Amino acid sequence: MQKAPKNTTIAVSNSPESPKKTKLILQTPKHKHTASLITPKVSSFKFKPMSTLTSKNKLSISKFLSPNAATLKLNTKHKHTFSEQIPSTVKNSKLIKRKPGISPDKKPTWKTMLMPLSNGTTLKLFSSSLNAYEQTEILSYSEIYYIGSGITKIKTTSLNNFGFDDEKGDYKILIGDHIVYRYEIKSFIGKGSFGQVVKAYDHKEKKEVALKIIKNRPRFYQQALEEVEILKYIKDKDPNDTYCVVHLQDNFVFRKHMVRFMQFILFEILSIDLYQYMKLTKFQGLPQQLIKKLAGQILQALRLIDRYKIIHCDLKPENILLKSITGTALKVIDFGSACFYEKRAYTYIQSRFYRAPEVILGLSYTTSIDMWSFGCILVELFTGRPIFPGENEFEQIQCIMEVLGLPPGQLLEKGSRVKLFFDEDNKPKITTNSKGKKRYPATRNLREILFGGEEGFVDLIEQCLEWDYHKRITPDEALLHEWMQDGEPVPAPKHRLKHQRTCSDTSFLKLPQRFDKLSSYIEGPSNLS
Repeated sequence: MQKAPKNTTIAVSNSPESPKKTKLILQTPKHKHTASLITPKVSSFKFKPMSTLTSKNKLSISKFLSPNAATLKLNTKHKHTFSEQIPSTVKNSKLIKRKPGISPDKKPTWKTMLMPLSNGTTLKLFSSSLNAYEQTEILSYSEIYYIGSGITKIKTTSLNNFGFDDEKGDYKILIGDHIVYRYEIKSFIGKGSFGQVVKAYDHKEKKEVALKIIKNRPRFYQQALEEVEILKYIKDKDPNDTYCVVHLQDNFVFRKHMVRFMQFILFEILSIDLYQYMKLTKFQGLPQQLIKKLAGQILQALRLIDRYKIIHCDLKPENILLKSITGTALKVIDFGSACFYEKRAYTYIQSRFYRAPEVILGLSYTTSIDMWSFGCILVELFTGRPIFPGENEFEQIQCIMEVLGLPPGQLLEKGSRVKLFFDEDNKPKITTNSKGKKRYPATRNLREILFGGEEGFVDLIEQCLEWDYHKRITPDEALLHEWMQDGEPVPAPKHRLKHQRTCSDTSFLKLPQRFDKLSSYIEGPSNLS
């Protein structure tokens, strides 16, 4: 400890009201100050507490200590006071949390890091969480948001796209793993001939999304590119998202090997589809006012794509999703089979129950096939079951004839597949289904099937289910139909037609097996089975 100079008196105050204060009374002429200095030349000078100085004195001293003090703006976080008192202890101090980052004395974890990380930092700190393939793959990504740390990764091999695909070309879904080092796979939603759909969390945008993962086969990859082209076109024509069509958020290729690709299409997350919604009601059918709300939105979607000559080609309840399970807003999804009218390439289109007769008979088709599907959906929403539940194409055309009668002769003259279903005299070839049942033309009536439906509702469906697609109602015409307007509903007929099931009849719950193509990307409730 340095000793005080000679002739220096140290005065100590032991007042109990305040911490100990030390006052130095300098009595040595060791330092000789010239007249130009601020400090007066005295033989004995006592330091006074700053609290006793005037504001003018404080300002003078402040300027002496820091000439630019008048222009300084002090952070209010720190209390800058003029005081010679330095407390011996700090009381009621706030703890300052260390920001997430790299601690020299503690191994960092993924959750403590600030995102995004660079690929170099990720490799340096978390290479043990990546398999051998990922340690090279990650160099292609500049921003890293998620790596699936803490899960057992897929072991890479030389087969099936380094082990990331199964034998059928489907991507191996691993819950908790990453997609492009950004999306976290949360749950599996469904699969179909095209591939799979998963629910994922976007760690960059902090939101849930649906990822449609296309099967790793060249023809499915090409079809996915066509779907993306149509979805981008629709989004461009519907920038305000008002036409009830699902909007594409992004698409990318992930983990490609030679000419084999895995295509990912990113969509907004939605709720259950209309088939699942009917399942919740035990297929009892929906009220007509609710059907009208749903129908208006479906028609808006069909109106948009019809205007730009886009054919959906797979409209069905599974491809119409509610935005929320508690609301009625919906969106039409799955444009995997869609095409522009000028680019029609496929003849085997539409799910069987909703397949238009011109497609079955091998005729040229237009956007009107979607209106046929729309009419079938309206009947199903009302009755709880498909109107034309054919086990195969032979029974499908017979189901249609059972309700609508024989098709017009001009259709039979032009169809390339007519001879499969009709003989040389254009008489239908009646077949027996797996239950031993035969279906004969004109033995059922649409109005019988729709017993209890409003007259306008029945009329709208009749105009959708026209044999001749040239006479079929269009989306614009359907929106202007009297039943779709906000007028008084036309009362239903009071008499009961024969063959109509009663409320106590539960045979309709034995539904036919549905088409097995799952195209929906949905977030369904956990109680659905």
